[in-house]
Amino acid sequence: MAKIVHISEQMVRDMAGVVDFYYWKGIPVSRRWPRKSTLPPSPAMLGARQAFTQSRVDLKNVTGPVRVFWAEYSVGKRQAWLDYYTFVYMRTWKDYQRLPPVVYSFSFSDG
Repeated sequence: MAKIVHISEQMVRDMAGVVDFYYWKGIPVSRRWPRKSTLPPSPAMLGARQAFTQSRVDLKNVTGPVRVFWAEYSVGKRQAWLDYYTFVYMRTWKDYQRLPPVVYSFSFSDG
């Protein structure tokens, strides 16, 4: 990884497929373009891909109050709320080989 001063759109277009530009903790950096594996994915890798895809489908259905909860719960953690949500989702899949239950909405009532 190399620290760079600035990433422009033109740099990204010109070096696509050769150099990967991105921001790491707000710092513009670059690295050699990652190579895709030529080996077929294992069953565990395929399962993890499907679980990650499902996590994004579930995330689209999560309402505002639940998103606020995740954001508040992740305060003080090293990850942003979306990264923490993904970590919990994928960790549950890894440990139990099943998708976790997802809370889509909730409300507080006086009754």
